Amino acid sequence: MMLKSKKLLVLFVFCVINTALSQKEIGIEEPGVKAIATVNKKTIMLRWGVNTPSAWKKANKYGFLIERKTIVSNNEILNEPIVKKLNTIPLKPKPMMEWKEFTQKNTNAAIAAQALYGDNFDVEMNNSGNGILSILNQAQVLEQRFIFAMYAADQDFEVAKFSGLAFVDTTVKEGERYLYTIKVAEAKEKSTIKHGGVYLGLSDQKQLPKPKEFVGVFKDKTVLLSWNYAIVKRFYTNYILEKSEDLGKTYTPLTSTPIANLGERDVNPSNRMMYVDSLFQNNKTYQYRIKGISPFGIEGPYSKIVSGKGITPLIHNPFITENKYLDDGTVMLQWEFPNEGLNTLKGFEIVRADEPKGRYLSINAEVNKSTRSIKLDNLQAINYYKVIAIGTDGTKRESFPKMIQPDDSTPPAIPTEITGKVDTLGVVRLNWKLNTEVDFLGYRVFRANLKEDEFTQITFKPIPINTIVDTINIKTLNKKIYYKIQAVDKRYNPSKFSNILELKRPDIVPPTQPVFSSFNVNKNKVELTWINSSSKDAKNTLLYRKERGSELPWELLATITIPNDKYTDSKTEVGKQYLYTILTVDDSGLESEPVTPLKVKISDNLPKPEINKFEAFANREEKFVNLNWKYTAKNVDEFILYRGQEGVQPTMYKIFDKSTTKFKDKDLLINTNYEYLLQAVFASGAKSPIKKIEINY
Repeated sequence: MMLKSKKLLVLFVFCVINTALSQKEIGIEEPGVKAIATVNKKTIMLRWGVNTPSAWKKANKYGFLIERKTIVSNNEILNEPIVKKLNTIPLKPKPMMEWKEFTQKNTNAAIAAQALYGDNFDVEMNNSGNGILSILNQAQVLEQRFIFAMYAADQDFEVAKFSGLAFVDTTVKEGERYLYTIKVAEAKEKSTIKHGGVYLGLSDQKQLPKPKEFVGVFKDKTVLLSWNYAIVKRFYTNYILEKSEDLGKTYTPLTSTPIANLGERDVNPSNRMMYVDSLFQNNKTYQYRIKGISPFGIEGPYSKIVSGKGITPLIHNPFITENKYLDDGTVMLQWEFPNEGLNTLKGFEIVRADEPKGRYLSINAEVNKSTRSIKLDNLQAINYYKVIAIGTDGTKRESFPKMIQPDDSTPPAIPTEITGKVDTLGVVRLNWKLNTEVDFLGYRVFRANLKEDEFTQITFKPIPINTIVDTINIKTLNKKIYYKIQAVDKRYNPSKFSNILELKRPDIVPPTQPVFSSFNVNKNKVELTWINSSSKDAKNTLLYRKERGSELPWELLATITIPNDKYTDSKTEVGKQYLYTILTVDDSGLESEPVTPLKVKISDNLPKPEINKFEAFANREEKFVNLNWKYTAKNVDEFILYRGQEGVQPTMYKIFDKSTTKFKDKDLLINTNYEYLLQAVFASGAKSPIKKIEINY
């Protein structure tokens, strides 16, 4: 005959469901026995369990063997431990028929028996009738049985003994210490479950601690009780919570079964356990105490007593009736509160804000419950006040806000230190000094295209900051834009207008080019003259120079303010050739295109010596004229030979390098008079005097 499933309380079932769902993943760790022990009344109580469903199933089949080794006797360590087997018959769950009477009076026994022997594991809920299997449809049946069996054994030591998971050693002695080994009684060659063990003696007996940080928060006919579960977690598996309604003369348990923490999370677990109890009435003293039950069924000491009364909540609101303006600039604020709510009222608090839905700050947090008016000073231009009723239970109820606006006809200071800038896209950025008045509201900004025009407001409403960004049209004939600013306080008293700020619109058309008109080289100095740009906004002329053939960038020689149109470059070197260009910059920073570079060569103007010797000899037989010369001057670069015939102007005939000193001329006509002219050219560009010679061929 199989055990019938015993229905459990709805609360208990839901807690168990949470426990099952919050378990760590089962079956991923090595199967093993986990054991604990304690000392109680000259005995040692052992508790153990296994960590996987498969190990539990195997242990139920084979049972457990307990071996005790005496390590210390008469307070001395033995050379050879004394080994004793505490059970010759493996400990297994008791047969099904022996559970029947136990399950009738113990809920945990019913759970364990159903997990061990039930055909259908369907611990039911009172209301819905749905089995736990339908709720835990993702879990395996074996895992469910294992979870419930372990839970039931943890809650009741007698259930653990019935389940073959507990043992009491009554053969222990003072002065001895023991190593207990608990293992599954399977064949050694097939052993797959790791042994468990624990080491202790009678001297290890310790007093169980009181539950810590037991507190209660009393509300309307309810109390929230809580205690620090984490501190005593290793000592207790469940708790008995008791209540007294006669000032501690008698206490009764709040639940028929001990309270367990069945919903603990693996990630960020709470340190506290909580229980909510209902109170029959408010304003009556109730007392609570709690004690823990260890995994061995041993009850610990009671906690401190928590005492309190249920508090009727505050349900009435204050309402402001009047505000009177006094001659000294203060205001008397008055309010009312229903008499029927006085017994739940602790006092009032006055709060203030700048806006009806703004952030309210406390200006008086402790107004007596009998007070119905208060004098307000340090008023701003606009004030919103609320009266808050504070209940004896700590709840708060507010009045509607009341606006108080004292008389004020003084305008704010005129805005000053206004600056602005317009970029090339027509975006205007204005800044000015921020007003510091307490009742300051913001600024109105006005704009006009002409200084004499009527200004137009560009701010939709007063702006509270001292900067604004505006956008204007830059494609217009008006070269300037004008702004002025007005400050406004919270009573909308306007200041006088600020000084008008004049800004120039950005110039997007570059100026026209200048034109070189002349240059002159005098004693290694280059005198440049040009015609300035014809643009009205032309501001400067930039003069650049570069050595011809150099890879270096253009060098800015000078910035010449218009209308100046001349410049003398004195930093030149003889023999070098320079390129000059100019461009115009207007007052918006726009540049014209540079003009075509002007080429200027710095010549050597110092006189040079004549050629030392220049001779000609005609050889009519071989038909040539032999020319030779000698010149001792230094830095000669080349020689230029000119030739002419009688009655014909001489022209350049040949160019020789500086090392050549003779030449045979064979391009001749018989009976012709020839004229030869020779000139040396120096590296600086200077030239020697021409040496002339005539010969008849």
